[in-house]
Amino acid sequence: MIIDIHLFFIIMKNNYSNILNITHDFVKSYMNDLNDISHDYNHIQLVIKTSLEIAYKEGIKNNRDLFHIKMGALLHDVGDSKYTKGKIQSDIINNFLKTIKILNIDDRKEIVRISSNISLSKDNSYNKFKNDLKLNIVQDADRINSLGAIGIMRYISYNIKNSKEPSFNATIDNMKQRTNKIMKFIRTKSGRKIASNHVKIIKNFIKDYEIMIK
Repeated sequence: MIIDIHLFFIIMKNNYSNILNITHDFVKSYMNDLNDISHDYNHIQLVIKTSLEIAYKEGIKNNRDLFHIKMGALLHDVGDSKYTKGKIQSDIINNFLKTIKILNIDDRKEIVRISSNISLSKDNSYNKFKNDLKLNIVQDADRINSLGAIGIMRYISYNIKNSKEPSFNATIDNMKQRTNKIMKFIRTKSGRKIASNHVKIIKNFIKDYEIMIK
């Protein structure tokens, strides 16, 4: 019986690894096709890295929970409304996951739930997703990636690509508004500690910019 349990966990670990590899390949191709360096595969990798950092600090050790977090971080920009114009993100992610036959339905549902609820635009109430630890971890990781030096570069590149009349002043205004909002929606204790360090970089950047243009 002990051998069977050990064998089960070995199989599950191998399945998780295979599923992650398949998903990495899909997401890399998908994000590259968007041709937006503010939301590219490098952004996805940073969100995964920060998600795992927060998860470990929050005491998550269960392989299945960590698998859900990794997959949620991997897929969180697939089907984002900024690019799909009306298509439902959860449907797009679910349709992809259905092609991975070794992924069981319960894991698929949890991954879809996490990955399709990361966007700040879906999070207009502090209590909406409160105490949903796995979801909160990936949300925090994505939001932290909009802070600090990486965040500054993402704001500028997004403004250049998506604005009809790109403007540094408009970028700074967006940076201020988004940073203030983001800090209200960082939910984990570990995420808040990481975010507080990165937000100082943004504030110093804005302060220096405003001094220079006076």
